[in-house]
Amino acid sequence: MRYVPDSPVPSRWLAFLRQLLVPEDIITLQEFMGYVLLPTTKGQKMMIVIGKSGEGKSRIGRVLRALLGDSMNTGSIQKVEVDRFARADLEWKLLMLDDDMKLEALPQTNNIKSIVTLKDKTDLERKGKQSEQGYLCVRFICFGNGNLGSLYDRSYGFFRRQIFLTVK
Repeated sequence: MRYVPDSPVPSRWLAFLRQLLVPEDIITLQEFMGYVLLPTTKGQKMMIVIGKSGEGKSRIGRVLRALLGDSMNTGSIQKVEVDRFARADLEWKLLMLDDDMKLEALPQTNNIKSIVTLKDKTDLERKGKQSEQGYLCVRFICFGNGNLGSLYDRSYGFFRRQIFLTVK
């Protein structure tokens, strides 16, 4: 795709967002979606979109998939945190989308926190292979019915990395 400066206003998309979110949150979502297009973690944030089932949150994911294609993974934020092999699947990806985030609190948060703020290589393990150093520039967007919690980490560092949006 190439940039078209005089393209028409995406009226259908904006109408959908106005039904889903308050105006301030629409701006935040659009900014975060733009941030996802860049291979950087300088923003040091992940996004959590909270709402009831069937409200349309997953449509955002479908639009992101159309924009990002294979540069996006879908999966579980819990798996990224606790499965030592899951991070390797995120190498060279721009986005990991959790379309149905579990409400169970994370037993630890160090992997998520380091991925969200990472500016250097990290250790990536693949099954049956020697671990290697690799770059992760992935951002996280999670859709769920509640907040992402932690069993033990009550630090500012965990919560400052999260942007919460609540659907109407």
